[in-house]
Amino acid sequence: MGPAATEQNPNLIEVKDLVVRFGDRTILDGITLNVRRGENFVILGGSGSGKTTLLRNLVGLLRPHAGTIIFAGRDFTEMSDDERIRARQRMGMCFQGSALFGSMTVGENVALPLLEHTKLEKSTIDIMVKIKLELVGLSGFEKYLPSELSGGMKKRAGLARAMAMDPQIIFYDEPSAGLDPIVAAGLDMLICKLKQTFGLTSVIVTHELASVEVVADRVCLLHRGKIAAMGTLDEVKRSPHPYVQQFFERRPSEEAGSGEAYIQSLTGPVER
Repeated sequence: MGPAATEQNPNLIEVKDLVVRFGDRTILDGITLNVRRGENFVILGGSGSGKTTLLRNLVGLLRPHAGTIIFAGRDFTEMSDDERIRARQRMGMCFQGSALFGSMTVGENVALPLLEHTKLEKSTIDIMVKIKLELVGLSGFEKYLPSELSGGMKKRAGLARAMAMDPQIIFYDEPSAGLDPIVAAGLDMLICKLKQTFGLTSVIVTHELASVEVVADRVCLLHRGKIAAMGTLDEVKRSPHPYVQQFFERRPSEEAGSGEAYIQSLTGPVER
């Protein structure tokens, strides 16, 4: 039934008419999208566009005010709390700051989901930890503490932990944030490798346009809680929506202006 179901429905996630409000403020307003099995789906947008709120809804950490989120054929919004927890065990999450536990070794961090959610023997868990760390290029780092790792290595260790339960999908929150261009490029290539080798589905929230060029199969550009454009990167760049060109050309908004008024208030007139 599994393969047949995959052939009939190529989408792992389907979102329809999603609405999320915080108080009187609407954060997401009628979002409809799909994430296909085995693709790298990138969510772009400026600050306050709703990217993080959308990500939290996709992983089931928030309940929307309206709309549906179908994950692997089941409606997230109608699941019980226990069902949502079980569904999230089929997902991996890479946090912006890696979110490793500083008092635990790298190996212990990666082993934690297996200890919490399985009844595997310790010897089996140890083997799985070694495999996951080898996949992300951290073989032999089991005994290191997070404080002994570079920023890029912490991101890779976080990815190894996200893969511990062999998830169907991994969600990345700003994976390249705080990394130099060379280390960020290496992480981009790793994301692509996981897709090519395992057919892994990924949803990536990022501001890094250089990374989008490398990893994205499709892109969703959010603006003020709505989808401004969606498709391949080339398709999105050709969108007639006025925000699209502003975003990719990095032009400041009219509200922000050029910043001269603020600078002059601090330093006097801007010299030209």
